[in-house]
Amino acid sequence: MTAAVLLTALALAGVALGLLLGQSRLFSSYLAAASGGLLFGISVFWLLPEIAVTSGWLAACSMTAAAGLVLALVDRLFAHSGPSSGRLAIGPILAATALHGFLDGWSVRALGNLQMANMAAPIGLALHKIPEGVAIGWVSRHSFKSQVKAAIAATAVELFTVVGAYVEPQVNRSGLETFGAYWTSAVVAVISGSFLFLGLHAIVPNRRRLGVMLVFAGTLALVATIGLRFHLAI
Repeated sequence: MTAAVLLTALALAGVALGLLLGQSRLFSSYLAAASGGLLFGISVFWLLPEIAVTSGWLAACSMTAAAGLVLALVDRLFAHSGPSSGRLAIGPILAATALHGFLDGWSVRALGNLQMANMAAPIGLALHKIPEGVAIGWVSRHSFKSQVKAAIAATAVELFTVVGAYVEPQVNRSGLETFGAYWTSAVVAVISGSFLFLGLHAIVPNRRRLGVMLVFAGTLALVATIGLRFHLAI
């Protein structure tokens, strides 16, 4: 729960920057690239092998890909279900951010028992939370007439990170009692798919920037090297 609170605090710090200073695209793009490489690498090189131990590689890859695709479709539905600018567009954006926040909080608590991901996942999510907060603060600032309303809306959606972490133990306990080990595999696959989506989502807008892609590739290579060394050692 502590990690989820810290993630929320980082996101709210980003919100404050977005509200007060506006969005620093250069800073945000490089930070997003680092978080994208870390989350993508955790998904492919750390979480997928964990799922495969229980369910096999075919099921692990299929469930992860399906989870990532569903999240991408939901995100696209939210992000493109209104005008491209103006007050009406803020609703879908806030809804998508709340969904991401809920999954972030759920993920950071659900991965607490995994040997490597319990440390690396919060770092990747933390790097992801700052540019996310800046972006949602900036968008809210330009979508609401009142600065106070913008701050309340942006803060409310980021608090869904804490909500996700809070409900995870109860829901996870019920799922284990009903489905056994398959529940754990499915949950980790959803987390892996969400990390896969967040990793790609972080770099797609800046994929033509060489520096951004180098940061993404370098972080991904580092995570892959650590992951492969770990799995070869056990």
